[in-house]
Amino acid sequence: MQTLGQEELRALIKLLETESENYGSVLKSALADAIKNNPNQVQRIMEEEFQTSAPRAVLNTLEEICWEDLSHALARFSAKINPDLEEGLSLVSKFTSPTTARGDIAAPLDKMATDLRPILLNAKNYAEIAAAMGHYFFSIKGITALQTNLDVRDISFTRFLRKRSGSSLCVACLYVCLGQRYGMDIALVDLAGRVLVNMRKSSYPEILFIDPLDNGKILTEADCRRYIQTRHIEWNDEFLTPLSSRQIIRRFIANMIYVLNKLRDERRLKYLREYLEILKG
Repeated sequence: MQTLGQEELRALIKLLETESENYGSVLKSALADAIKNNPNQVQRIMEEEFQTSAPRAVLNTLEEICWEDLSHALARFSAKINPDLEEGLSLVSKFTSPTTARGDIAAPLDKMATDLRPILLNAKNYAEIAAAMGHYFFSIKGITALQTNLDVRDISFTRFLRKRSGSSLCVACLYVCLGQRYGMDIALVDLAGRVLVNMRKSSYPEILFIDPLDNGKILTEADCRRYIQTRHIEWNDEFLTPLSSRQIIRRFIANMIYVLNKLRDERRLKYLREYLEILKG
C-alpha cells in the first residue's frame, strides 16, 4: 500500500470535493487506503482544510468508508463465542462517530468504577449495591434516560457517557459494564420489550431488577409479573433469560433503524440493515 504524503492527501481530499461524480470509486478507494494506513493524519488534514464544515461529498465518502469497515469489525465481533459488551458498544458508536475508540468508553467507566469502589465495598447485599449505583448515576452524576429517541445519536453509548443523557438501553448497559468491573453477576433481560437490569447472587435469596427508565427503581420478580399481567401478556420464564452481548448490540442497531425509518434515511438504513444481518448470522 502506497503511503500518501500530506500534500498528496490534501490533493486527494480536494479532488473528492470536485471530481467525486466522475472518479468517485477510484478516489474513495484511495482515501480508504489512506485512512487505514494513517487515520490520524487524515483527520488532522480534514480539520486543517475545512475549519468550519467539509463539503457533503467528502463527508459522505468518509462516512461510507468507515461504515464499510464497521461491517467487517462487527463480523469479527459476532464470530466470537462470547463477545465483549464494551467492544460491541464502542463498535456501534462508530456509526455516528467514526473516530470512536475503545478508550472513549473504558476511560469514563474506569473513573466511575473508582468513584463507586468505596461505596460498594460497604454494601451488605445486592439491594444496597443497586441503591448506591442508582444514587450515584441519577443524583450525583445527573444521568438522564430519555423517554423517546428522536436522534440516532441518542443511542450512541460513547455520546451518552459524554453528555450523560441517552436511551434507556445506554443506561442499562452502564450498570452492566460497571458491575462486571466488580465481578458481579449482572445482566440485561427483556421483559416483553422493557429492558431491565438483572442482579442475582447465589448467597442472596431474591433476584433483583432495576428499571433504567425510572431512575434506577428496584423491582422484584413479583413486580415484573404484575407488569406483564397489566399488559395482558401470558408470563414466560424466557422473560428472565439474560441477553447476550450479541443480542444487546443487535438491539442498539434495531433502535437506530427505528429512528432512521421515521426519517426515511435510506442511505444510513442500508448499512444498519446489513449490520443487523451480520449479527443475526
